[in-house]
Amino acid sequence: MPFIDLAAAHRKLEPEILDAVLPLLRHAAFIGGDPVRDFERDFAAMHYTSCAVTTKSGTSALSLALLAMGIGPGDEVIVPAFTFIATASAVVTLGAVPVFVDVDAETGCMVPDAVGLALSERTRAVIPVHLYGHPAPMTALLKLAKKCELRVLEDCAQSHLAVCDERMVGTLGDAAAFSFYPTKNLGAAGDAGLVLTSDLELAARVRRLANHGRSEHYVHVEIGQNERLDAFQAAILSVKLKHLAEWTSRRRALAGRYTGALKECAPFGEPLQLPVELPGARHVYHLYTVRHPRRDAIASALREAGIGTAIHYPLTVPAQPAFGTQAGQWPNAERWAATCLSLPLYPDLSDAQQDRVIEALKFLN
Repeated sequence: MPFIDLAAAHRKLEPEILDAVLPLLRHAAFIGGDPVRDFERDFAAMHYTSCAVTTKSGTSALSLALLAMGIGPGDEVIVPAFTFIATASAVVTLGAVPVFVDVDAETGCMVPDAVGLALSERTRAVIPVHLYGHPAPMTALLKLAKKCELRVLEDCAQSHLAVCDERMVGTLGDAAAFSFYPTKNLGAAGDAGLVLTSDLELAARVRRLANHGRSEHYVHVEIGQNERLDAFQAAILSVKLKHLAEWTSRRRALAGRYTGALKECAPFGEPLQLPVELPGARHVYHLYTVRHPRRDAIASALREAGIGTAIHYPLTVPAQPAFGTQAGQWPNAERWAATCLSLPLYPDLSDAQQDRVIEALKFLN
């Protein structure tokens, strides 16, 4: 059993996808146009937000949103120590400085108190990550950001349709960056991303920066990049967007089955630490990530049983060689990196397949 089966969803949607992309091929309509505009409109409407600007990837959405906010060389941006590297690398590519803070022991999300301790006179922004699909504590973070006049860019790469205190993530900060990498809850057939915001001026600048700084045909008012989303990916995402709510419900149902079945599970004599859903949060389970001191032994045993798993992530970001292999300052993040293991969970996973994972884990008790 694979950790994830992307082909299963595409087999079901193949007629819809072909209907969406074949006209683009026949008319050579590859860049921009109605498919991009339609997807941006529908994604923004789903979030009750005025502006959505597509980009080539989730990473470019992060960097362009920061650039549009005026973040640049020497500015400090606070990011969690436990996340995918793109959250921090997007800061570095602008010449700004990522300041790493520890994460919550239960959710792996950014801790507001840690953000407060990391502030300096150069702090300009904060990037809360809704890790694995669980919302970061946005109410407290927004209160702190307002007090300290910080910009807030939500990293929503893993949290499509998640909810925090009755509001959808992506609508809480100044802007949000989404990824549509193929493995995401809403995935393209390649790389794709999007910046969501209710700030019309910010959205206009992101759009301009993603198109070589162009204000009109062959007029470029600033130096930008080539980070536009192609029409094929937008058309495919529009097809999939219609199924996102259903897929999210299935993810939550599967997560509930795992939690109910594994709450007493203790592989090799140690209990599994299961994902939590804190009050006021709606987790969308991009990943169902458990923790265990013998994570590698569990992964090996499941692999021998023909069951795929994954580790998200084996190193904290500051421990990555690119950031100098720093360690010792972020104890919760380092515990997450040392113990986390993601189990198979995707909408097309059957109950029978999931039961096989559960029984294999219980066999290790």
